[in-house]
Amino acid sequence: MTIREMIAEKSALLRNVDKLGPHKAAEELVELASLLSSLNAETVEKQYILNQKRVELLQEAKSVAKARLMAEATIEWKDFMDRVVQREALEELLRAVKYYLRASEKEWEATPR
Repeated sequence: MTIREMIAEKSALLRNVDKLGPHKAAEELVELASLLSSLNAETVEKQYILNQKRVELLQEAKSVAKARLMAEATIEWKDFMDRVVQREALEELLRAVKYYLRASEKEWEATPR
């Protein structure tokens, strides 16, 4: 299963976070953080590959602007940008789960015992 598929799976699961409850949501938060770590490693690798391609294209194009345009039309750029977008989605999921957990904690603290 790819990281993209895992993010989609977690996103679908977390759409109904109230049904999961705080304990399961906290477990999912740990898994999301682990996924982010793996995604960061992939992103660095894809950026390195893209930068190599940019150097190659710069030597070919003799102009930074032209090389940049050419680079943005490559599969290396698409692969890198896919990772960037996945990271943004994953970070948003992390924020949402943290927000849910804070709200649950406040609700629990406000409940008379």
